[in-house]
Amino acid sequence: MERLEALWKYQELDLLVDQYNLEKKNSDSRQRLLKIKNYLIKQEQNLVSMDNNADMKLDLLAKLHQEYSNIKDRIQIQLAKLETDEVLSLEELDELTKEGLTLKNNIRKKEEELEKLTQDLKKFQRRLDDIRKRVASAKTEYVEVKKDYDAEVKKINEELLKVKSQRDKIGEEISKPLMAKYKNIKSSKSPVISLLSDNQCDGCFMSLASLVIQRVKDGKKIVECENCGRILYYRESEESIPS
Repeated sequence: MERLEALWKYQELDLLVDQYNLEKKNSDSRQRLLKIKNYLIKQEQNLVSMDNNADMKLDLLAKLHQEYSNIKDRIQIQLAKLETDEVLSLEELDELTKEGLTLKNNIRKKEEELEKLTQDLKKFQRRLDDIRKRVASAKTEYVEVKKDYDAEVKKINEELLKVKSQRDKIGEEISKPLMAKYKNIKSSKSPVISLLSDNQCDGCFMSLASLVIQRVKDGKKIVECENCGRILYYRESEESIPS
């Protein structure tokens, strides 16, 4: 029974260690940090995508400028032909007129495309600037929240180290086979040790057979609950059970 008493004390401290670790994991500061981190990752990916999109738009703008310049050059060639003293045939004049109308229509379309793309790029740049400002703000917030989280963790770790030291000291008194059994059970359920209370396992609340109850009370062997697999432990005085 003494070995289970030691294991029970070990479990109390072990559960406290788990509680401290859970506090660190579930702290408000940590949750905020994770939220900001996920936001930054998403926005960084968004910025990369937008930069690629911007390059495509700039390439298209350059292409439109070139096409627009080519049309203007063609118009200048037409005007030069008309301004010469060369006598043109009616067919040549007709072709120049048709081409002139086509060029006029094309240059109008290119001007509309250029205007639309220019406006799109301005909107795009405003959106890009807004995202960059929000990313900068989020990074600043991350640094501030990280300070709060580090302070919380430092305080928790100070208590955690004390509890771990006490737990490990008790663990040195427990046999290796029993400790191995404890850790094996804990890998699937916690707590590992359950009190025998009102002829029931205090872990799963299943009633136990009389023979099992007697073996637990005798304390000569380690007895596990047939239903949940926890180690059963009997304490004669309920008042001595820690809260």
